[in-house]
Amino acid sequence: MSKVISRSKGTIYWKNLSIVLLITCIPVALISTVLYYMGTDQVEMEVNKAHRDQLAQSIRHMEDYLTNLEHTVVRLAFDGSMDESLNQMDFIMEFQKTNELMKSLTLIRESNSLIGSVDLYLRDANRLIGDEFGFQTIQSEEDQRLLRNYLDKERSIYWDYSLRKAGVPDTLYKGVVIKLPGGQIYDAYGAFIIYLDQDKLNKMVQELVSGEGISFLVNENGEYLTTPRNDEITLNQLTLEDALRSRIMNEDLHDNTFKYNWQHEDYAVSYGEISKFGGQWTFVSATPLSQIVAPVTSLSRLILWISIFGMMSGLLLSWFASNKIYDPIHRLKQIFESSRNHKFDEKDEITYIENQWNQHLIKEQALLMRLEQSIPALRESMLLQFLQGNLYMHTEAELIEKMKQLGWDVKNKRFAVMVTQLHGISELGERFSERDSQLITFAASNMILELCTEKLDMVHVINFQELSLGVFFVLDKTDTSEEIKSVLNKLAHDYIAAVNNMLRMKLTIVTSKISDTFVDMPDVLEQTRKALRFRDLHTTNQMLDMNQFVMEHTSPKQFPTDLEREIVHAISIGLEDEAVRLIRLFMTELQSNNSTELMVHQGMMKLLGTIHDTIIKHDVNLYLLYGGVHLYEKLMLLSEHEQIVEWFRNELIHPFIRTLSITYDGQLREIIDKLLVQIQQEILMDVSLERYAEQLQMSSSKLSKAFRQIHGSNFIDTIIRLRIEKCKELLCTTDMKINDIAELLNYQPSYLIRIFKKSEGMTPGQYRDKHA
Repeated sequence: MSKVISRSKGTIYWKNLSIVLLITCIPVALISTVLYYMGTDQVEMEVNKAHRDQLAQSIRHMEDYLTNLEHTVVRLAFDGSMDESLNQMDFIMEFQKTNELMKSLTLIRESNSLIGSVDLYLRDANRLIGDEFGFQTIQSEEDQRLLRNYLDKERSIYWDYSLRKAGVPDTLYKGVVIKLPGGQIYDAYGAFIIYLDQDKLNKMVQELVSGEGISFLVNENGEYLTTPRNDEITLNQLTLEDALRSRIMNEDLHDNTFKYNWQHEDYAVSYGEISKFGGQWTFVSATPLSQIVAPVTSLSRLILWISIFGMMSGLLLSWFASNKIYDPIHRLKQIFESSRNHKFDEKDEITYIENQWNQHLIKEQALLMRLEQSIPALRESMLLQFLQGNLYMHTEAELIEKMKQLGWDVKNKRFAVMVTQLHGISELGERFSERDSQLITFAASNMILELCTEKLDMVHVINFQELSLGVFFVLDKTDTSEEIKSVLNKLAHDYIAAVNNMLRMKLTIVTSKISDTFVDMPDVLEQTRKALRFRDLHTTNQMLDMNQFVMEHTSPKQFPTDLEREIVHAISIGLEDEAVRLIRLFMTELQSNNSTELMVHQGMMKLLGTIHDTIIKHDVNLYLLYGGVHLYEKLMLLSEHEQIVEWFRNELIHPFIRTLSITYDGQLREIIDKLLVQIQQEILMDVSLERYAEQLQMSSSKLSKAFRQIHGSNFIDTIIRLRIEKCKELLCTTDMKINDIAELLNYQPSYLIRIFKKSEGMTPGQYRDKHA
């Protein structure tokens, strides 16, 4: 820009511009310098004073917490209710006093946030009462020696920095020991032990400083009372806390504040002493000087930026006044430069602007061509949204106008849809797998699009995935319904032939009713897709016409209940292959009784519900077993015979049987097998579930559940089955009468005859005659 101005302006322009800049910038620079040097020192002094006041307040805050703790300890030491009678107290029978004592310990803990827990030790009773675990008798000699040692110290109230809890010898605590009675050094009958909460002490001390500063407590022996930070600790390397502790404890410092350099950074260090319970603690805090003087630095930078801003403002005002006349041409030139991202090279600005304008016209024409090329993709996207029902808020006129903008004039037209479903991918063997369904669907969509565009101008193909397609037709209103149906039927036959020959798959096609309203087509498409469920499973290729589609009112078919029971039984006893074989027979039976896909799906849904109930009865968590999957939705997405069977095996039966095998281990199975042998030997006795449960030392419900899940039948059914077998043996090998056999088996004769007939399909007498 300066290059252009230098060509159009002479030396006078530059001299005047320089004088204006000097007059504007020099006063601003002088004022900024004075403000920087005078203001910075004063602000730094105030900030340092505020920092020292904050540290003093932090120490007072810490003393307040410890004073509160001191008052609590003194109240405990001289509490008249805590006398020697506690040693003879029965904590179980005197429940009310025990409860009040526990409440007192809890109130003591809650009275001060530094207290982690409170224990009361009674030496003669050999009892320890705590707010965490209640009361307990001290068992181990090590714990007894530990607690008696607390009573042997020569002070009635004292700090202990290496307390150990009874039963937890490996963990050290910090706390206060208060001998009872208070003020008595020797012959104490017990003691209160107040354990400090180390985490809260660490947090409280660290909160006394801000930012990157550190703080910690040490006792009179130089030991840490707070946990030092470990983020800087490496092998054989001291931390900042260690260095500060060493200097404060080992050197005779005359001032409680000093500056300390650590790893090339200066710290402002302050410390103070706190005396409680005869212990002398030292509170140390260190704050980086950079953090303390950060407000000063920010203020200095602010002053510097204000100075720079003032100078730049003078520069901009001078430059603006000098170039006001040149501004219109400059703005035009700048617009072209920013759009093309290159520098100005022409000698004549007008010629440059003219050339750039011509180039923009060429670009505009290219953009128009690209827009025309993108219209088909935009139209496809708009039709997909419309047919999925996402544009239901638009009126007929609005939709027709949008389609017109995208190159389709659908006004005064007729509309229809065709939905197709491919079948038989599992019958293709190794040629295709389930993973190739998207590829097959894509190939099928290209085939139908090619067939339709040969005869119709406005056609849109929708890929529903899972081997399903939809075709949307825009038809001429001058054609009659018979002519349109003839064209659609011809397309359907050609498409079926192409799919059969090229993809070797079966096909079901449903053509919709012809509509004169564009806005109704999403509903027409949905109804047409639903009709796919009514395809005949006994035909290879099928065409359904919604104009002639009527649901058949057939009489109810026989549901294969026996097979359903056998499937549930096989699953319950862990026979995976047998269950899958029975499911195949179950589907074959459904297809023979109900020819439509919808009815077969409903039968499989009922089977899924029965298996679902069986799994629940085995106390299995369905959410954990199947990962929260909606089983019914998954089954609804399947249509192929083999797909459904494999889904039942892999997704439903196998996880459940694997869970059963984990739940019932070999040892329990061996116990139940031995029990079954014992029952067979004692079948003529008065056997009962309760008797065997008592023998195996388990509950009746647990034995019944294990018996059912391992052997596939409950205890009562097993007894009945074994007694019927014994009855059959006696009928064939003896001349005993039915009444005698019933008495031997502990049954009434009428009941025996009834259950025998139910099991064998004949009476005991008929069975004896048949096997004589």
